[in-house]
Amino acid sequence: MIEEINLSMKYGYVLSAFRVRPHRGDPQPLGKFDGKSDSLPILYGLLSGLTAEPVTQRQRHLSAKTVEPVGRSVRFSVKVGNSGQQSEFYDRDDDQTVVFLRDGRHIEHTTLRGLLMAPADSTTGLVALEVHGRVGAKSLLGPALSRGFSYHTGHILNISSVMDEEGLAKLLAEAEAHQITLRKSGLPQDVADAVEMSAQDAELGRLEMKITPGKIRQFKRSLVAKLRGEDDRVRRNLLHVTGIDFDELSVVMAVGERQTTLTVTAERVPSFVYDLPGRDRPDDSRFYDEVTRTINDISAAVGVHVRPGWDTGKWSGEALDTRLTLPQEELTHATDGEQ
Repeated sequence: MIEEINLSMKYGYVLSAFRVRPHRGDPQPLGKFDGKSDSLPILYGLLSGLTAEPVTQRQRHLSAKTVEPVGRSVRFSVKVGNSGQQSEFYDRDDDQTVVFLRDGRHIEHTTLRGLLMAPADSTTGLVALEVHGRVGAKSLLGPALSRGFSYHTGHILNISSVMDEEGLAKLLAEAEAHQITLRKSGLPQDVADAVEMSAQDAELGRLEMKITPGKIRQFKRSLVAKLRGEDDRVRRNLLHVTGIDFDELSVVMAVGERQTTLTVTAERVPSFVYDLPGRDRPDDSRFYDEVTRTINDISAAVGVHVRPGWDTGKWSGEALDTRLTLPQEELTHATDGEQ
């Protein structure tokens, strides 16, 4: 399946930090990570290479659609999708005639945008990736860039969430929580029986529990303590409510004019989605304006040192021609018979 973020079909974006370091070494300035080499054109080259060399992991697929460098940043879009499904398509005015038969080799793609910025004298850069509902590209793109960077430079590219425990505490202290939603894939048997749903349909169903103001304030005060440390049992306890083990918990919060969704699952540390206003897909200008404003707001707090004008300036023709591919032994390409 394509990467899942949250169940809302709103548009938003997630932020990740990245650092470059030698093996058993400390993070280095991104503009001269080995004393002379600039990481930005290398990352641009890897994104450009993905336009011709898609990445496939089982039934998940990723390729780059556009790559545009500006100043110390790269704006790009990727196609992320999944295959392996079989279904019939009908015209809504004729439910008897099949107009298209989807088989396991067909790929359903979603195009998502991103922005990568790498200040020359900073040891930390940022990547913003668009998400739409549960669809995102982080879990495919991050490892692809890390493998390619290591292959071409011999250095390690670490990509991780920008929000740590201190940042989470600060966010919750300033945020006004509006709603908590617990979600579960598949309906419990007693719920399915109550609505007279077959076992097969129950497996495909989804259960949601929404909690609105009242208990949210107390929940918010204790959330940081519950998420602290590496004990997965604590996160699982958050998801166990009224005898049901939910798959995820999300908290919609507002910090000033910006809305953020915090998502907690039992398997991973919390993830944050910066929500974009409205439900329609924002145009490029609006999307990148929102991302740029957030980066300028939080860069210092997450250790990213930026200079004014980081998102302006032209590249040389030589830099624009950079195209790097992932090592072939690290790629899994779909061939005849594969799904």
